[in-house]
Amino acid sequence: MQTTAIIGGGFSGTLAAVNLARFATTPQRVVIINSGRPFGRGTAYGTTRGEHLLNVAARNMSAFPDHPSHFFDWLRSRCDYDGLSDDVLRETFIPRRIFGDYVRGLASHYLGGADPRSQVECQVVEDSAVDIQPRGENGGVVMLEHGDPIEAESVLLATGNQPPAGLPGSGKLANDRRYCGNPWTAWHENLPDDDKHIVILGTGLTAVDVIVTLRHKGWNGKITAISRNGMLPQRHFRGIAWPTSIPDDGQTRSLKELVSLIRQDCQRLRGASQNPAIAVDKLRSRTQQLWRDLSIDEKRQFLKDYAADWNVIRHRIAGPIHDAVTDSLDCGQLTILPATIESLDAGETSIEVQLAAGGDGPDRIHGDMVINCTGPKSRFSDSQIPLYRALFDRGIAKPDSMDMGIAVTDDFAVVGDDDRPSSFLYAIGPILKGTLWETIAVPELRQQAMAVVQTILKQKPIRVASPETIEYCI
Repeated sequence: MQTTAIIGGGFSGTLAAVNLARFATTPQRVVIINSGRPFGRGTAYGTTRGEHLLNVAARNMSAFPDHPSHFFDWLRSRCDYDGLSDDVLRETFIPRRIFGDYVRGLASHYLGGADPRSQVECQVVEDSAVDIQPRGENGGVVMLEHGDPIEAESVLLATGNQPPAGLPGSGKLANDRRYCGNPWTAWHENLPDDDKHIVILGTGLTAVDVIVTLRHKGWNGKITAISRNGMLPQRHFRGIAWPTSIPDDGQTRSLKELVSLIRQDCQRLRGASQNPAIAVDKLRSRTQQLWRDLSIDEKRQFLKDYAADWNVIRHRIAGPIHDAVTDSLDCGQLTILPATIESLDAGETSIEVQLAAGGDGPDRIHGDMVINCTGPKSRFSDSQIPLYRALFDRGIAKPDSMDMGIAVTDDFAVVGDDDRPSSFLYAIGPILKGTLWETIAVPELRQQAMAVVQTILKQKPIRVASPETIEYCI
Protein backbone atom coordinates (compact mmCIF):
# COMPACT_ATOMS: atom_id res chain seq x y z
CA MET A 1 0.00 0.00 0.00
CA GLN A 2 1.42 3.36 -1.10
CA THR A 3 1.58 6.01 1.65
CA THR A 4 1.22 9.75 1.14
CA ALA A 5 2.05 12.00 4.09
CA ILE A 6 0.37 15.41 3.95
CA ILE A 7 1.87 18.04 6.23
CA GLY A 8 -0.92 20.50 6.98
CA GLY A 9 -4.57 19.85 7.78
CA GLY A 10 -6.09 23.10 6.51
CA PHE A 11 -7.99 23.63 3.27
CA SER A 12 -5.18 22.68 0.86
CA GLY A 13 -4.02 19.59 2.75
CA THR A 14 -7.53 18.34 3.44
CA LEU A 15 -8.59 18.77 -0.19
CA ALA A 16 -5.49 16.95 -1.40
CA ALA A 17 -6.43 14.00 0.83
CA VAL A 18 -10.04 14.16 -0.38
CA ASN A 19 -8.88 14.12 -4.00
CA LEU A 20 -6.67 11.12 -3.31
CA ALA A 21 -9.81 9.34 -2.13
CA ARG A 22 -11.74 10.52 -5.18
CA PHE A 23 -9.20 9.44 -7.79
CA ALA A 24 -7.19 6.55 -6.35
CA THR A 25 -7.74 3.27 -8.20
CA THR A 26 -5.39 1.21 -6.03
CA PRO A 27 -5.13 0.98 -2.22
CA GLN A 28 -3.58 4.09 -0.68
CA ARG A 29 -2.69 5.11 2.86
CA VAL A 30 -2.94 8.82 3.65
CA VAL A 31 -1.52 10.34 6.82
CA ILE A 32 -2.42 13.97 7.51
CA ILE A 33 -0.18 15.74 10.01
CA ASN A 34 -2.17 18.56 11.54
CA SER A 35 -0.98 21.10 14.08
CA GLY A 36 -2.27 24.23 15.77
CA ARG A 37 -5.70 24.60 14.15
CA PRO A 38 -8.75 22.32 13.89
CA PHE A 39 -8.32 19.65 11.19
CA GLY A 40 -10.16 20.50 7.99
CA ARG A 41 -10.55 24.17 8.90
CA GLY A 42 -7.09 25.68 9.19
CA THR A 43 -6.61 29.31 10.17
CA ALA A 44 -9.09 30.97 7.83
CA TYR A 45 -12.01 28.63 8.46
CA GLY A 46 -11.21 27.75 12.06
CA THR A 47 -12.87 30.93 13.31
CA THR A 48 -15.92 30.44 15.52
CA ARG A 49 -17.07 34.03 15.00
CA GLY A 50 -20.25 34.30 12.94
CA GLU A 51 -19.42 37.85 11.84
CA HIS A 52 -16.35 36.62 9.90
CA LEU A 53 -17.58 36.20 6.33
CA LEU A 54 -15.98 34.71 3.24
CA ASN A 55 -14.37 37.22 0.91
CA VAL A 56 -15.70 35.29 -2.11
CA ALA A 57 -19.34 34.76 -3.07
CA ALA A 58 -20.81 31.27 -2.65
CA ARG A 59 -20.85 30.63 -6.41
CA ASN A 60 -17.02 30.64 -6.51
CA MET A 61 -16.34 28.52 -3.41
CA SER A 62 -16.69 24.93 -4.60
CA ALA A 63 -13.92 22.65 -3.37
CA PHE A 64 -13.85 20.83 -6.71
CA PRO A 65 -12.81 22.33 -10.08
CA ASP A 66 -14.74 19.56 -11.83
CA HIS A 67 -17.93 20.32 -9.89
CA PRO A 68 -18.16 24.14 -9.70
CA SER A 69 -21.60 24.20 -8.06
CA HIS A 70 -20.68 21.78 -5.26
CA PHE A 71 -20.59 24.33 -2.42
CA PHE A 72 -23.81 25.96 -3.61
CA ASP A 73 -25.51 22.54 -3.73
CA TRP A 74 -24.23 21.78 -0.23
CA LEU A 75 -25.64 25.06 1.06
CA ARG A 76 -29.01 24.05 -0.35
CA SER A 77 -28.97 21.11 2.07
CA ARG A 78 -28.97 23.53 5.03
CA CYS A 79 -32.21 24.99 6.34
CA ASP A 80 -30.41 28.27 7.10
CA TYR A 81 -30.73 29.31 3.47
CA ASP A 82 -34.18 27.99 2.56
CA GLY A 83 -35.49 31.55 2.40
CA LEU A 84 -32.97 32.67 -0.23
CA SER A 85 -33.55 32.26 -3.94
CA ASP A 86 -30.85 30.54 -5.99
CA ASP A 87 -29.71 33.84 -7.52
CA VAL A 88 -29.38 35.52 -4.14
CA LEU A 89 -27.64 32.54 -2.52
CA ARG A 90 -25.05 32.37 -5.29
CA GLU A 91 -24.01 35.95 -4.52
CA THR A 92 -24.12 35.58 -0.72
CA PHE A 93 -20.95 35.80 1.40
CA ILE A 94 -21.29 32.89 3.82
CA PRO A 95 -19.77 32.89 7.35
CA ARG A 96 -16.31 31.34 7.24
CA ARG A 97 -17.12 28.92 10.04
CA ILE A 98 -19.86 27.43 7.83
CA PHE A 99 -17.36 26.96 5.03
CA GLY A 100 -15.20 25.20 7.61
CA ASP A 101 -18.16 22.88 8.26
CA TYR A 102 -18.26 22.20 4.51
CA VAL A 103 -14.58 21.27 4.28
CA ARG A 104 -14.72 19.15 7.42
CA GLY A 105 -17.83 17.45 6.05
CA LEU A 106 -15.99 16.59 2.83
CA ALA A 107 -13.21 15.03 4.90
CA SER A 108 -15.72 13.00 6.90
CA HIS A 109 -17.47 11.80 3.75
CA TYR A 110 -14.43 10.89 1.63
CA LEU A 111 -11.94 9.92 4.33
CA GLY A 112 -14.19 8.41 6.96
CA GLY A 113 -14.31 4.89 5.56
CA ALA A 114 -18.09 4.70 5.12
CA ASP A 115 -17.84 4.05 1.38
CA PRO A 116 -16.79 0.41 0.82
CA ARG A 117 -15.53 1.33 -2.66
CA SER A 118 -12.92 3.74 -1.29
CA GLN A 119 -9.30 2.79 -1.92
CA VAL A 120 -7.97 5.16 0.74
CA GLU A 121 -7.23 4.51 4.39
CA CYS A 122 -6.78 7.86 6.16
CA GLN A 123 -5.22 8.76 9.51
CA VAL A 124 -4.99 12.23 11.08
CA VAL A 125 -2.03 12.76 13.40
CA GLU A 126 -2.09 15.79 15.70
CA ASP A 127 1.58 16.70 15.80
CA SER A 128 4.19 18.92 14.15
CA ALA A 129 6.52 17.77 11.40
CA VAL A 130 10.06 18.93 12.11
CA ASP A 131 12.12 17.21 9.40
CA ILE A 132 11.95 14.96 6.34
CA GLN A 133 14.68 12.40 5.72
CA PRO A 134 14.92 11.19 2.11
CA ARG A 135 15.00 7.45 1.34
CA GLY A 136 16.74 7.67 -2.00
CA GLU A 137 14.21 7.07 -4.76
CA ASN A 138 11.74 5.47 -2.35
CA GLY A 139 10.19 8.50 -0.70
CA GLY A 140 11.03 9.89 2.70
CA VAL A 141 10.53 9.69 6.44
CA VAL A 142 8.61 12.52 8.14
CA MET A 143 10.01 13.17 11.60
CA LEU A 144 7.49 14.41 14.17
CA GLU A 145 8.05 16.55 17.23
CA HIS A 146 6.41 14.02 19.56
CA GLY A 147 5.23 10.95 17.65
CA ASP A 148 6.80 8.12 15.72
CA PRO A 149 8.33 8.79 12.28
CA ILE A 150 6.07 8.31 9.25
CA GLU A 151 7.47 6.54 6.20
CA ALA A 152 5.89 7.61 2.93
CA GLU A 153 6.41 7.20 -0.79
CA SER A 154 5.13 10.76 -1.32
CA VAL A 155 5.15 13.80 0.98
CA LEU A 156 3.08 16.92 0.36
CA LEU A 157 3.82 20.27 2.01
CA ALA A 158 0.52 22.08 2.57
CA THR A 159 1.50 24.14 5.59
CA GLY A 160 -0.21 27.40 4.61
CA ASN A 161 1.14 30.81 5.57
CA GLN A 162 3.97 31.41 7.99
CA PRO A 163 3.03 33.01 11.34
CA PRO A 164 3.11 36.81 11.53
CA ALA A 165 6.58 38.33 11.49
CA GLY A 166 7.78 39.70 14.78
CA LEU A 167 8.14 43.47 15.04
CA PRO A 168 11.13 45.19 16.71
CA GLY A 169 10.56 45.05 20.45
CA SER A 170 7.75 42.49 20.26
CA GLY A 171 9.93 39.76 21.73
CA LYS A 172 9.83 41.54 25.10
CA LEU A 173 6.03 41.59 24.95
CA ALA A 174 5.53 37.84 24.56
CA ASN A 175 4.03 37.50 28.04
CA ASP A 176 2.35 40.91 28.12
CA ARG A 177 -1.45 40.48 28.07
CA ARG A 178 -1.79 43.85 26.40
CA TYR A 179 -0.04 42.59 23.25
CA CYS A 180 -1.39 40.03 20.78
CA GLY A 181 1.27 38.83 18.36
CA ASN A 182 -1.10 36.36 16.65
CA PRO A 183 -4.57 37.72 15.80
CA TRP A 184 -5.96 34.20 15.42
CA THR A 185 -5.84 33.59 19.15
CA ALA A 186 -8.72 34.45 21.51
CA TRP A 187 -7.58 38.07 21.99
CA HIS A 188 -11.20 39.24 22.26
CA GLU A 189 -11.57 37.47 25.60
CA ASN A 190 -9.20 39.97 27.22
CA LEU A 191 -10.52 43.34 26.02
CA PRO A 192 -9.73 46.57 27.90
CA ASP A 193 -12.56 48.77 29.17
CA ASP A 194 -14.65 50.81 26.75
CA ASP A 195 -12.79 54.01 27.59
CA LYS A 196 -9.49 52.52 26.44
CA HIS A 197 -7.58 52.49 23.13
CA ILE A 198 -6.83 49.49 20.90
CA VAL A 199 -4.08 49.83 18.29
CA ILE A 200 -4.15 47.50 15.29
CA LEU A 201 -0.92 47.07 13.36
CA GLY A 202 -2.02 46.65 9.73
CA THR A 203 -5.06 47.63 7.67
CA GLY A 204 -5.61 44.48 5.59
CA LEU A 205 -8.11 41.65 5.78
CA THR A 206 -7.03 40.48 9.25
CA ALA A 207 -7.32 43.99 10.63
CA VAL A 208 -10.83 44.17 9.19
CA ASP A 209 -11.69 40.93 11.05
CA VAL A 210 -10.56 42.55 14.31
CA ILE A 211 -12.55 45.74 13.69
CA VAL A 212 -15.70 43.80 12.83
CA THR A 213 -15.38 41.59 15.92
CA LEU A 214 -14.92 44.61 18.19
CA ARG A 215 -18.10 46.15 16.80
CA HIS A 216 -19.99 42.87 17.02
CA LYS A 217 -19.04 42.55 20.69
CA GLY A 218 -20.25 46.10 21.32
CA TRP A 219 -16.85 47.41 22.36
CA ASN A 220 -17.04 51.22 22.23
CA GLY A 221 -13.47 52.33 22.80
CA LYS A 222 -11.16 54.05 20.35
CA ILE A 223 -9.45 52.07 17.56
CA THR A 224 -6.41 53.14 15.54
CA ALA A 225 -5.20 51.02 12.63
CA ILE A 226 -1.68 51.70 11.30
CA SER A 227 -0.07 50.68 8.02
CA ARG A 228 2.44 52.15 5.58
CA ASN A 229 -0.17 52.79 2.90
CA GLY A 230 -3.15 53.45 5.16
CA MET A 231 -5.46 51.65 2.72
CA LEU A 232 -8.40 49.44 3.69
CA PRO A 233 -9.77 46.63 1.49
CA GLN A 234 -12.43 47.67 -1.00
CA ARG A 235 -16.02 46.45 -1.21
CA HIS A 236 -17.33 43.83 -3.63
CA PHE A 237 -19.57 45.38 -6.25
CA ARG A 238 -21.85 44.74 -9.20
CA GLY A 239 -20.06 45.15 -12.51
CA ILE A 240 -20.61 44.49 -16.19
CA ALA A 241 -19.29 42.14 -18.84
CA TRP A 242 -15.96 43.55 -20.02
CA PRO A 243 -13.12 42.40 -22.30
CA THR A 244 -9.69 41.74 -20.84
CA SER A 245 -7.09 44.49 -21.20
CA ILE A 246 -4.20 42.09 -21.99
CA PRO A 247 -4.63 40.32 -25.35
CA ASP A 248 -4.24 36.54 -25.03
CA ASP A 249 -1.96 36.35 -28.06
CA GLY A 250 0.92 34.33 -26.61
CA GLN A 251 3.24 37.34 -26.38
CA THR A 252 5.34 38.00 -23.30
CA ARG A 253 4.97 41.58 -22.11
CA SER A 254 7.17 43.59 -19.81
CA LEU A 255 5.91 45.00 -16.52
CA LYS A 256 5.97 48.47 -18.06
CA GLU A 257 3.73 47.31 -20.92
CA LEU A 258 1.33 45.54 -18.54
CA VAL A 259 1.05 48.59 -16.30
CA SER A 260 0.32 50.80 -19.30
CA LEU A 261 -2.38 48.47 -20.66
CA ILE A 262 -4.08 48.05 -17.28
CA ARG A 263 -4.04 51.79 -16.58
CA GLN A 264 -5.60 52.48 -19.98
CA ASP A 265 -8.28 49.87 -19.24
CA CYS A 266 -8.98 51.45 -15.83
CA GLN A 267 -9.41 54.81 -17.52
CA ARG A 268 -11.89 53.34 -19.99
CA LEU A 269 -13.83 51.77 -17.12
CA ARG A 270 -13.99 55.09 -15.28
CA GLY A 271 -15.23 56.68 -18.49
CA ALA A 272 -18.02 54.11 -18.57
CA SER A 273 -18.84 54.87 -14.88
CA GLN A 274 -17.60 51.42 -13.88
CA ASN A 275 -15.29 50.22 -11.10
CA PRO A 276 -11.68 49.96 -12.39
CA ALA A 277 -11.27 46.82 -10.27
CA ILE A 278 -12.94 45.02 -13.18
CA ALA A 279 -9.63 45.31 -15.03
CA VAL A 280 -7.86 43.33 -12.30
CA ASP A 281 -10.60 40.70 -12.03
CA LYS A 282 -10.53 40.05 -15.76
CA LEU A 283 -6.87 39.02 -15.45
CA ARG A 284 -7.61 36.44 -12.74
CA SER A 285 -7.28 33.34 -14.94
CA ARG A 286 -3.95 34.59 -16.35
CA THR A 287 -2.33 36.28 -13.36
CA GLN A 288 -0.10 33.31 -12.54
CA GLN A 289 1.31 33.13 -16.07
CA LEU A 290 1.78 36.89 -16.30
CA TRP A 291 3.71 36.75 -13.02
CA ARG A 292 5.85 33.84 -14.23
CA ASP A 293 6.77 35.76 -17.40
CA LEU A 294 8.19 38.72 -15.47
CA SER A 295 11.91 38.92 -14.75
CA ILE A 296 13.08 38.83 -11.14
CA ASP A 297 13.82 42.56 -11.29
CA GLU A 298 10.32 43.23 -12.65
CA LYS A 299 8.76 41.16 -9.89
CA ARG A 300 10.70 43.13 -7.30
CA GLN A 301 9.59 46.38 -8.89
CA PHE A 302 5.98 45.19 -8.83
CA LEU A 303 6.23 44.37 -5.13
CA LYS A 304 7.77 47.76 -4.40
CA ASP A 305 5.56 49.98 -6.55
CA TYR A 306 2.29 48.22 -7.27
CA ALA A 307 1.60 45.30 -4.89
CA ALA A 308 -0.12 47.38 -2.20
CA ASP A 309 -2.62 48.84 -4.69
CA TRP A 310 -3.09 45.46 -6.36
CA ASN A 311 -3.89 43.71 -3.07
CA VAL A 312 -6.39 46.36 -1.99
CA ILE A 313 -8.22 46.07 -5.33
CA ARG A 314 -7.92 42.31 -5.70
CA HIS A 315 -8.79 41.12 -2.18
CA ARG A 316 -12.13 42.79 -1.55
CA ILE A 317 -14.59 42.29 1.29
CA ALA A 318 -18.30 41.53 1.58
CA GLY A 319 -20.79 44.40 1.70
CA PRO A 320 -21.84 43.89 5.37
CA ILE A 321 -18.17 43.83 6.43
CA HIS A 322 -17.39 46.99 4.50
CA ASP A 323 -20.46 48.68 6.02
CA ALA A 324 -19.31 47.84 9.55
CA VAL A 325 -15.85 49.29 8.93
CA THR A 326 -17.32 52.40 7.27
CA ASP A 327 -19.70 52.93 10.19
CA SER A 328 -16.76 52.72 12.58
CA LEU A 329 -14.93 55.36 10.56
CA ASP A 330 -17.98 57.63 10.24
CA CYS A 331 -18.76 57.65 13.95
CA GLY A 332 -15.16 58.50 14.82
CA GLN A 333 -14.39 55.25 16.61
CA LEU A 334 -11.85 54.11 14.01
CA THR A 335 -8.88 56.14 12.79
CA ILE A 336 -6.61 55.01 9.95
CA LEU A 337 -3.04 56.21 10.35
CA PRO A 338 -0.57 55.93 7.42
CA ALA A 339 2.81 55.40 9.07
CA THR A 340 5.76 53.04 9.30
CA ILE A 341 6.04 51.10 12.55
CA GLU A 342 9.56 51.24 13.95
CA SER A 343 9.31 49.49 17.31
CA LEU A 344 7.13 48.47 20.25
CA ASP A 345 7.84 49.08 23.89
CA ALA A 346 6.03 48.19 27.11
CA GLY A 347 5.14 51.18 29.24
CA GLU A 348 3.75 51.19 32.75
CA THR A 349 0.18 51.89 31.67
CA SER A 350 0.23 51.15 27.93
CA ILE A 351 2.25 49.81 25.01
CA GLU A 352 4.09 52.45 23.01
CA VAL A 353 4.20 52.11 19.23
CA GLN A 354 7.12 54.11 17.88
CA LEU A 355 6.55 55.43 14.34
CA ALA A 356 9.05 56.60 11.73
CA ALA A 357 9.74 60.31 11.84
CA GLY A 358 8.45 62.52 9.05
CA GLY A 359 5.13 63.76 7.76
CA ASP A 360 2.42 65.45 9.77
CA GLY A 361 1.46 62.46 11.90
CA PRO A 362 2.57 61.57 15.43
CA ASP A 363 5.92 59.89 16.09
CA ARG A 364 4.41 57.55 18.67
CA ILE A 365 1.05 56.26 19.75
CA HIS A 366 -0.02 54.45 22.92
CA GLY A 367 -2.39 51.48 23.05
CA ASP A 368 -4.04 49.79 26.00
CA MET A 369 -4.06 46.76 23.71
CA VAL A 370 -1.98 46.24 20.56
CA ILE A 371 -2.81 43.55 17.98
CA ASN A 372 -0.36 42.52 15.26
CA CYS A 373 -2.31 42.21 12.00
CA THR A 374 0.63 42.88 9.67
CA GLY A 375 0.08 39.54 7.94
CA PRO A 376 2.18 36.39 7.59
CA LYS A 377 5.95 36.57 7.42
CA SER A 378 6.94 36.64 3.76
CA ARG A 379 10.67 35.80 3.76
CA PHE A 380 11.46 32.09 3.77
CA SER A 381 15.26 32.06 3.84
CA ASP A 382 15.18 33.02 7.52
CA SER A 383 12.00 31.10 8.37
CA GLN A 384 11.74 30.10 12.01
CA ILE A 385 9.60 27.07 11.20
CA PRO A 386 11.73 24.03 12.22
CA LEU A 387 10.55 21.94 9.26
CA TYR A 388 11.73 24.47 6.67
CA ARG A 389 14.96 25.13 8.48
CA ALA A 390 15.67 21.37 8.33
CA LEU A 391 14.69 21.08 4.65
CA PHE A 392 16.92 24.00 3.67
CA ASP A 393 19.82 22.64 5.72
CA ARG A 394 19.45 19.26 4.00
CA GLY A 395 19.29 20.90 0.59
CA ILE A 396 16.16 19.01 -0.46
CA ALA A 397 14.23 22.29 -0.67
CA LYS A 398 15.14 25.91 -1.21
CA PRO A 399 13.36 29.27 -1.19
CA ASP A 400 12.01 30.44 -4.54
CA SER A 401 13.77 33.19 -6.49
CA MET A 402 11.72 35.87 -4.70
CA ASP A 403 12.31 34.37 -1.23
CA MET A 404 8.53 34.33 -0.73
CA GLY A 405 8.01 30.57 -0.56
CA ILE A 406 9.28 27.18 -1.71
CA ALA A 407 10.75 26.62 -5.18
CA VAL A 408 8.71 24.11 -7.19
CA THR A 409 8.31 22.84 -10.76
CA ASP A 410 5.16 23.21 -12.85
CA ASP A 411 3.82 19.93 -11.41
CA PHE A 412 4.49 21.05 -7.80
CA ALA A 413 7.63 18.97 -7.21
CA VAL A 414 9.91 20.70 -4.69
CA VAL A 415 13.25 21.85 -6.11
CA GLY A 416 16.41 21.27 -4.11
CA ASP A 417 19.72 23.09 -3.83
CA ASP A 418 20.99 21.19 -6.87
CA ASP A 419 18.07 22.63 -8.94
CA ARG A 420 16.70 19.12 -9.46
CA PRO A 421 13.04 18.34 -8.72
CA SER A 422 12.35 15.93 -5.90
CA SER A 423 11.05 12.47 -6.75
CA PHE A 424 8.77 12.38 -3.70
CA LEU A 425 8.34 15.85 -2.15
CA TYR A 426 5.62 18.25 -3.38
CA ALA A 427 4.16 21.58 -2.25
CA ILE A 428 0.93 23.53 -2.78
CA GLY A 429 -0.81 26.55 -1.32
CA PRO A 430 0.38 29.97 -0.07
CA ILE A 431 3.99 28.73 0.14
CA LEU A 432 4.06 29.01 -3.67
CA LYS A 433 3.42 32.76 -3.64
CA GLY A 434 6.83 33.68 -5.02
CA THR A 435 6.33 31.25 -7.91
CA LEU A 436 2.66 31.90 -8.72
CA TRP A 437 1.72 35.13 -6.89
CA GLU A 438 -2.02 34.22 -7.06
CA THR A 439 -2.12 31.20 -4.74
CA ILE A 440 -4.08 32.00 -1.58
CA ALA A 441 -7.74 31.83 -2.67
CA VAL A 442 -10.01 28.82 -3.06
CA PRO A 443 -10.32 28.94 -6.90
CA GLU A 444 -6.54 28.48 -7.22
CA LEU A 445 -6.05 26.17 -4.22
CA ARG A 446 -8.72 23.69 -5.31
CA GLN A 447 -7.04 23.39 -8.71
CA GLN A 448 -3.67 22.76 -7.09
CA ALA A 449 -5.11 20.18 -4.69
CA MET A 450 -6.51 18.18 -7.60
CA ALA A 451 -3.52 18.61 -9.93
CA VAL A 452 -0.90 17.52 -7.39
CA VAL A 453 -2.90 14.36 -6.70
CA GLN A 454 -2.75 13.45 -10.39
CA THR A 455 1.04 13.77 -10.16
CA ILE A 456 1.30 11.70 -6.97
CA LEU A 457 -0.94 8.98 -8.41
CA LYS A 458 0.94 9.15 -11.74
CA GLN A 459 -2.32 9.73 -13.55
CA LYS A 460 -2.92 11.76 -16.66
CA PRO A 461 -3.93 15.29 -15.62
CA ILE A 462 -7.65 15.97 -15.72
CA ARG A 463 -8.34 19.06 -17.78
CA VAL A 464 -11.36 20.90 -16.46
CA ALA A 465 -13.01 23.60 -18.55
CA SER A 466 -13.95 25.73 -15.56
CA PRO A 467 -15.89 28.98 -16.01
CA GLU A 468 -13.97 32.23 -15.75
CA THR A 469 -13.51 33.28 -12.14
CA ILE A 470 -15.00 36.74 -11.77
CA GLU A 471 -15.26 38.03 -8.22
CA TYR A 472 -17.67 40.87 -8.95
CA CYS A 473 -21.33 40.20 -9.61
CA ILE A 474 -22.66 40.91 -13.11
